[in-house]
Amino acid sequence: MSTEQVNRHTRRMMATAIRRLNALEFVILGIAMVFAMVAGWISAWLLEILVDAPFRIFWTVTSLLFFAVPGAIVLRRERLSNGAHDMNNAISTEQGDDG
Repeated sequence: MSTEQVNRHTRRMMATAIRRLNALEFVILGIAMVFAMVAGWISAWLLEILVDAPFRIFWTVTSLLFFAVPGAIVLRRERLSNGAHDMNNAISTEQGDDG
């Protein structure tokens, strides 16, 4: 096999892996949504029993909180991690230019 054929094969394998990972991300996101809705349902049910709160409103609010709060935490952590990584790359590039 020539180098061009190997490169084409490698690109095809990478594209397949990326598509599979994208599908897996959506499956994980769907499972997280189901867990958030179940957790919201349980908490709304408990609030309805304990405080006589309206079930649907609290189910909606708590489900959104159970989904959005962890998502926001992960997003913030990723942004901070990428920012620190970018900062380390910038520092090492500057030091490499001086050296």
